[in-house]
Amino acid sequence: MKIFLSLLVFFTFLISGNASQVIVKGEKGSWCLFVDGRPFRIKGVGCGVAIGKNGEDYLKMAKDLGANCVRTWGIDQGNSFYLNRANKYGLKVCAGIWIDYSTPDNKISFLRGSYKRKKEKEVLEYIKRFKDHPAILIWGLGNECIYFTQSEEEKIALCKFIENLVKKIHKIDPYHPVMYVSAGYVDLKYIKKYIPSLDIIGMNIYGSLRAHHGVWEYLDINKPYIVSEYGPLLPIDSSQDKNGIPVELPDFEKAKIYKSFYFDIEDFSGYNLGGFVFHLGETTQESMTWWNINYRSFKKYPYWIIYELYTGKKADNLPPRIRKFQIDRIKVKKGEWVKVKIEASDPEGDPLRYEFKVSTCIGGVLRYYVNKFINTSILQNGNEAQVFLPSKKGIYRVYGFVYDNKGNVSSRNLSVKVE
Repeated sequence: MKIFLSLLVFFTFLISGNASQVIVKGEKGSWCLFVDGRPFRIKGVGCGVAIGKNGEDYLKMAKDLGANCVRTWGIDQGNSFYLNRANKYGLKVCAGIWIDYSTPDNKISFLRGSYKRKKEKEVLEYIKRFKDHPAILIWGLGNECIYFTQSEEEKIALCKFIENLVKKIHKIDPYHPVMYVSAGYVDLKYIKKYIPSLDIIGMNIYGSLRAHHGVWEYLDINKPYIVSEYGPLLPIDSSQDKNGIPVELPDFEKAKIYKSFYFDIEDFSGYNLGGFVFHLGETTQESMTWWNINYRSFKKYPYWIIYELYTGKKADNLPPRIRKFQIDRIKVKKGEWVKVKIEASDPEGDPLRYEFKVSTCIGGVLRYYVNKFINTSILQNGNEAQVFLPSKKGIYRVYGFVYDNKGNVSSRNLSVKVE
């Protein structure tokens, strides 16, 4: 029995000894995250899935990108498999803990009912289970749920619920900071007033970091922030086509936005602790390609621009550049075909391969998987194709993909309305 207890103590020591001790040090303008006594500037990427649907190793892609940290959004994503694999690649994890928002439709309330009790139990069990895992960097408690909660009374109740959870997490795990993620700057006034125990504020920013930093300064918030998501323009801020559908920017233009954001984040180093590119892996919000810096295992222009910024190295090979993507009609009758053509070139002169696809066209910022590719007839001849549209009325996106033979891809898409 004594031998068993000794071994138990020994292995407990080993597990807890591997856990990183993470702390925020400094003051406004000089804040820094320290991991086991060493400064740690977040060069992050949002990556909610470790292994893709076709076996893609997204965490290895994150490591190859030059990231030192990945972010998840929910307990279901940051499981033991994910954390172990991240640790294998030397990646730290901002472990997301999803908290639902309250609306009359979803029947969730922070004023009454059982949701708070169930959620608290789930959250604290997750913290207890993984607090000693060496991959854990930060607990990401909630994502934009204050913003999406509709009534003011419920917003305040939600904030008090989060504040209570933060205090309990600190008691269970004093070695990892807790962050709540705001929808841009809109939640900041609630955080300052009702959630004083937070260690870090996250802001998901699509647009101007400088404007958001300005609001943070104006509110005189004495906590560092992390740019918890950044990327191309939101659909609501994008131009619309004649079908009323947001127009997705070309990959090369998206890359410029990521680059600009990166330098803005660095300009405010000492106020923020770094940022997370959105997104590596698989998400189909708005389109099959809007947010991802990759497509399956293939790398896009934004991936390589972040690689250069994170590693300081030049990419060996860049994706093709799409010069033009054309479709002969944007409105058709059901059972009709459209003609599409894509024109592209490759910076290194690599041979190109073309592919055409059709997907649903549904907007939805809060669901991970929204859209899907649709099986349909496609008659392809090199960089041109005739595409048969689905018979069901609605709006669809038609895609052109251009691959080189070095693992890169570029894509464009246009909407078509089936009347």
